[in-house]
Amino acid sequence: MRRHRRFETCRRKLAAACAAYLAGVWLTGVFCAPMTVILALCALFSGLGLLRWARRRSAFFCVLALMLLIGHGRAAWVLSIRDAATEPGVTLTGTVVRKLSDTRVCLADVTVEGETRLSRRAVVTLMLEEGEDARTVSVGQAVSGTGRLFEQEGVRNPGGMDGRIAALCGGYELSGYLLPGWSTAGKGRFSVIEAFRLAREALCARAEQLFGDQAGLFQAVMLGSRMQLDADTVQAMRLSGIAHVLTVSGMHLSLMAYAMRRLLRRLRIGRRGRFAAQTVLLGLFCLLTGGAPGTVRAYLMTLIRELAPLTGRRYDPLNALAAAALMMAAANPLLPRSASFQFSFFVVLGILLLSRQIASALTGEKRRRGRSVLHSLSLSLSAQIAALPMQLMLYGYVPLLALPMNVICGALLPVLLLGGWGTMLVSAASPGLGCALGALVSWPARLLERLSLAASCCAWGLLRLPAPLGVTVLLDALLMAVCSRRVRVSGRRARKAFFLAALMACTYLPRFDGSVRYVQLDVGQGDGALLRSGRHALIVDVGPEDSYAMLRYLRHEGLHVDAVVLSHLDVDHAGALATLLASEVAVPRLVMAVGAQEGEIAPAVSQALDLARGEGVRIEWVRAGDAIEAAGFTLDVLSPDDALSGSNERSLVLTGEVGGMTLLTLGDLPADCEMEAIPDCDILKVSHHGSKYATSTALIGAASPQVALISVGRNSYGHPSERVLGDLAAVGAQVLRTDQCGCITVRAGEDGPRALTLLRGNDDGT
Repeated sequence: MRRHRRFETCRRKLAAACAAYLAGVWLTGVFCAPMTVILALCALFSGLGLLRWARRRSAFFCVLALMLLIGHGRAAWVLSIRDAATEPGVTLTGTVVRKLSDTRVCLADVTVEGETRLSRRAVVTLMLEEGEDARTVSVGQAVSGTGRLFEQEGVRNPGGMDGRIAALCGGYELSGYLLPGWSTAGKGRFSVIEAFRLAREALCARAEQLFGDQAGLFQAVMLGSRMQLDADTVQAMRLSGIAHVLTVSGMHLSLMAYAMRRLLRRLRIGRRGRFAAQTVLLGLFCLLTGGAPGTVRAYLMTLIRELAPLTGRRYDPLNALAAAALMMAAANPLLPRSASFQFSFFVVLGILLLSRQIASALTGEKRRRGRSVLHSLSLSLSAQIAALPMQLMLYGYVPLLALPMNVICGALLPVLLLGGWGTMLVSAASPGLGCALGALVSWPARLLERLSLAASCCAWGLLRLPAPLGVTVLLDALLMAVCSRRVRVSGRRARKAFFLAALMACTYLPRFDGSVRYVQLDVGQGDGALLRSGRHALIVDVGPEDSYAMLRYLRHEGLHVDAVVLSHLDVDHAGALATLLASEVAVPRLVMAVGAQEGEIAPAVSQALDLARGEGVRIEWVRAGDAIEAAGFTLDVLSPDDALSGSNERSLVLTGEVGGMTLLTLGDLPADCEMEAIPDCDILKVSHHGSKYATSTALIGAASPQVALISVGRNSYGHPSERVLGDLAAVGAQVLRTDQCGCITVRAGEDGPRALTLLRGNDDGT
């Protein structure tokens, strides 16, 4: 009993230390304390800890404070070192340390114009002239050329991705390109990572020969490569809740470890020999598959599990999970802030905490044969419960068929993974037999693909909900711990569970806020906005072709689209339409101006319109005098009329009431095409990103807006112009720009429109 209590105390302390360190890292997402303050606090708590230890008192609180400060300090230090982006046309020189592909490389010791040396590595695309033969670049060579480096953007819209954190987790900060004409110097050198990349490409090519049409799925399952996988299959697996099989994760590594363990035992290798062999072989497998956070986490936990009996210690998966998290966070301080790390560890934590109770409830006194099936069901069910908040945070929906699909996937994955690798090994000795085995194991892959496609087409297969707040996810983790038999809880467990569940409801229910608001998204040099009432939205423009801001916002807020209005068909306003149509978000109506398709249309927009027609989206055409009704809003069309021609000239000009406020949105309407009768408005969406050729002084004076919104990004056109900014200031308008404020949300206040900006977080944008 005493040994059990000592073990339980050790586990709690390790878990608390891990949580403190991770909390320090996550706090950098809110603020970064100065290093002098962190060092002073570390010295203070170190002194207090030593003093309590000398008096034979517990210093564990001081240890937790030190772990939090160390985690925060290391992450803050990494974030404090920042490289500046360059202007176009500068000379860049660096040494290739890693090849991501034949034309995309990671450079170290990067210099700009031969003078400024970057603190971190940079990733660049080596561009080629049209028709130019591919050029070989080797690791160790110096590359020089003319190009540009860009900063990675942070979160600029709700539901957006922090590009800088993702880049820093990948070992670089800036990314960019080198124009054709770049040169190389020096000789290449051997690189272990490059050797594994080439081996991975060779295995992918071999998979194409062995598995035919199903090669893409086998490449993803065996090697984590989705390059050859059909986009519809990826989307279907994501919507059916089994997209995790396309990334080599803990499930894959566990199967490989199990197969290796059985094989090594048959070879009658001792414990220490088996441990050494598994360490090497699984490490090679991690390198071959790219070393995703879930794979590394499973690798570390497997090593701890195999090491425990060698040292005479008891293996506890929660201890192993905490130790793996600490080791990974120590190696890369910002890794805990990445979505892949959070998803992997949170789901595994949920499985460890909940699977035992669920298995007990399902199996009961069942026979042994039935219990194994129910035990697998309990693992899938606990994983789905644990993944629910992270699924909502990342994708904004819950696949309702995920449980049965994961049970089927759990049965087929060993066949795909182990059968695929077995086929690879057999084909090395006998190509003919390998092809026959490849055709045989392709049947389960084909079955899984067809089932996922059928599940994704189910009308009731998805439940779309708003993403929870971070505090809600934290409360969910505490609730799972309180409900778990693995964790000792003093007092009444049910009462504490009920209290945590009530707190979760209090923090999550406000996400269903039904207030009316106008949202101007930051889509860069383009336009994308929506009017929302409750969980229904009327979209006005969707952003440029490479923008995912609109889709991510809809997912994050759990919104249903009633209609998409395109002010005109320029690619910076309508380019992201195909992205929206190809997603799980249903678009029932598409509204455009009469004659909008006259003239030249960008290929991305033309293809999106063809996709809309193919999917049966109802397309409506409107002109001046018509009205658009959707999501509880009525927008009157003020322009264009039949006398106007040209893309910008035929932009839709819309006005309407939004929660007691009057909105006027102008698209890209030029100043010489403005209407004679300009309505007064509270919110003005300035035309053409603030161009000096649009939004005339007369229009601004007649509209007299209280809030003026300018959707603009990095550009060389001089947007927004000083003339437009001066005219807006002259009428007392509050001017908010997406390049400075990020996403802008406008609601009705007591004394007029109230604007909240994502980056500045206040009402005045100053």
